Amino acid sequence: MKFATLASASLGALCASSVVAAIDPLTIKGSKWFNSKTGEQFYFKGIAYQPRTGLSGNPDPLADMVGCKRDVAVFKDLGINSIRVYDVDYTKSHDECMKLLEDAGIYLLLDMPSPQYSINRAEPHWDHDTMGHWQAKVDAFSKYPNLVAWIAGNEVANDVETTPSAAFVKAAIRDMKAYLKTKKLTTPVGYADNDDPKIRMNLINFFNCGDEGSRADFYGINTYRWCGDETDFKTSGYEDITKNMTSYTIPSLLTEYGCNLVRPRTFSDVKSLYGTDMGSTFSGGIMYEYTEEDNEYGIVKVSFGDSKVEKNGDYDNFKKALAAVKPQGVKMDSYKASGKDSVCPAASNVWHVKSDVLPPTPSQARCQCMIDSLGCTFKSDKLSTAEGKLVGEVVGNICGATSCDEISVDTAKGMYGDFSACSSLQRSAWAVNKNYENQRSAVCEAGDVETKIIGSPKQGDVKKCLSEKDDNGVVGKPSGSGSSSSKDEDNSDDSDSDEDSNESSGASAVTAQLAAAVAAVMLLAF
Repeated sequence: MKFATLASASLGALCASSVVAAIDPLTIKGSKWFNSKTGEQFYFKGIAYQPRTGLSGNPDPLADMVGCKRDVAVFKDLGINSIRVYDVDYTKSHDECMKLLEDAGIYLLLDMPSPQYSINRAEPHWDHDTMGHWQAKVDAFSKYPNLVAWIAGNEVANDVETTPSAAFVKAAIRDMKAYLKTKKLTTPVGYADNDDPKIRMNLINFFNCGDEGSRADFYGINTYRWCGDETDFKTSGYEDITKNMTSYTIPSLLTEYGCNLVRPRTFSDVKSLYGTDMGSTFSGGIMYEYTEEDNEYGIVKVSFGDSKVEKNGDYDNFKKALAAVKPQGVKMDSYKASGKDSVCPAASNVWHVKSDVLPPTPSQARCQCMIDSLGCTFKSDKLSTAEGKLVGEVVGNICGATSCDEISVDTAKGMYGDFSACSSLQRSAWAVNKNYENQRSAVCEAGDVETKIIGSPKQGDVKKCLSEKDDNGVVGKPSGSGSSSSKDEDNSDDSDSDEDSNESSGASAVTAQLAAAVAAVMLLAF
């Protein structure tokens, strides 16, 4: 039975503080959330909150105090109890806004990724830089008692071809849960999918299979099926969504909902979400979204730094819909968690992941040790975009002619090279050095990109690098693990798990994946 109190501050911080939180902590028990003080089942009545008008880039709504004061007052009027925020700048102060939200009884679900540091669905990778930024965000926000949950990925795998990315998201969940544990934190980490009919059951099962350390703590579904009053619980497909989750052993919620094909929106799906249709299965949801942007999903118009709020017709409709529902949950003491963890889906022509093996935990020490072992490497530790494209072509040619297993990935076969979690530049340096060692003339070159020969590398035996600590402080050889299950099962409608299917499915051969990654991603310093 899973029963975890959602502490948003370390034990040390709690003991050192005399401030009494104005908001009750929540607890997960089985597939439900509860108020740990009252024992009442908790339902998220939330809204997605990421105002973008009036500022370029990815603005941080929790650092804009004019906007925060303006919007918290609106949140109270709406009657919501939670917001989902996708992106923040963790270097800024959020104390004042988070306190306003706390005093208003509003919990925060915060996405771990940011646009620059996220897992790319087309060229998935999980490395030190990305993990480090996620850790920094955790460090910045874990002191707030109303930080209730982390979301480690939003619609990352969104079709059959991008299913390899799911392995990297789950590895990220595993590593971030381990990092939270080192901080004596138990804030749950979940995932939000895009409700794609071809891959949704594989995703649902994948993120709830294997050992607890790698499983998601909750599962979110972004769905826009219910459009207008002509749609109902059955015709919208909400009935099917609910059936898929009835035996799920972790909490589920709609992390986005609110179809806008018919406007003004009446939010007739709210009655089903919090009523007898879905209330015993789902823990509520997050309506998309608060502000009217170019995509026309908002219920208000606001601008950064401006206290003015302009409400549209959707605002009152959403407010009335929420006010009309009073979900009747169960008491925590009387609730008995049941069900079995999901069975991991098998690799197939619609699921390009060997589910019982995950990418390794990033290790800055291991990757630097590998770099220190090279006799041929790049002269500069930074490359321009043009140089990156050249290197991508060079690496593609090298790994097309010789084995690059140590830096390669094949998610369908569960193969992750010892240095596959290093940065694209580090992996490229490894390939250039491999080519240097293989050539009889011992020419150190990478096309037109400048290289250098290291006569006496700092590390004489690259195998010793494998014993370096990973970024969570664990010593030992990198292992793509943490999702093992006693058996695999293909839960897709169109399965084909034979060897040929696995080989062609996809997953990322280094010639395509690494070369493209080097050319496309930001090339950072070693």
